[in-house]
Amino acid sequence: MKRVGLVIALLAAVHVQSVSAAAVQYEFRQTTHSDLESIPSTDITGRGVIDGDRSRVEFVSGAGFTSGTYVITTNGSRTMIFVDPSKKTYVEVNAAGVASAIGSARITISNKKVNLTQLEDHPLMAGLPTEHYRLTIKYDITLAFGTIPLTQTVNEIIDKWVTQAFGEVAETFLAGGGIRTGNPDLDDLITTENTKIKGFALKQTISVTTTNDNPQIAGSKLQLSRTLTQTRELTVTSIEPKAKVPADLFIVPANFHKPDPLRDDTQKAPFQMLTLQPSSK
Repeated sequence: MKRVGLVIALLAAVHVQSVSAAAVQYEFRQTTHSDLESIPSTDITGRGVIDGDRSRVEFVSGAGFTSGTYVITTNGSRTMIFVDPSKKTYVEVNAAGVASAIGSARITISNKKVNLTQLEDHPLMAGLPTEHYRLTIKYDITLAFGTIPLTQTVNEIIDKWVTQAFGEVAETFLAGGGIRTGNPDLDDLITTENTKIKGFALKQTISVTTTNDNPQIAGSKLQLSRTLTQTRELTVTSIEPKAKVPADLFIVPANFHKPDPLRDDTQKAPFQMLTLQPSSK
């Protein structure tokens, strides 16, 4: 899923933590880039709020979503509801089911190497001091098509500038329904990516380079790129704790409806072809 994957990534990257407040409100900007010409670059701004196991992310500008569209979750991030106020419509996406479908594929992770380094810079971001950590993860991922194993080597570089000024909102949210694939290899990788660095990331950059380890099929004219790099950068531009947020932020308005798929395909849940490329959740 292209947009669903994006939202999961946003939810994973922006889950904040608060010392005394029950909720946190923030604004963010996220950019993505891929070596593949078929995958366009994106530049998205938005705002969000997290309260317990509930969250809401509203898209302010950028391609992929109509301005004002928002996604709400009330059970961690297992189910996401995309709401388009301009059409008064909404679409429910079972993210947990999508994750389980991925986990049911014959995917294995091997030769995993993990390294965590703390760097010396401590820039102010969103008015808060940060600590800079770099996490590198290298592994081989294999997907079996029948009797044919297809393998890629993946090198991830994750930089996070984190603050310890907040408490445990993120942990509370994820405890309410963090997504699991059911594949131990994949779930261990997800846990490493998301929990190895402690604290809330006011800025995060992720670079994922995959190297195709499969030989060219004899006689095939299909040219496969040997290496592919995809990057994502997310920056929280402002953040503030909230003692309380309105409950209706996490409720679809009563006069909104699910669109008729036979008459309106503009609100269908957006999906993309699954590949060996990990999506950093």
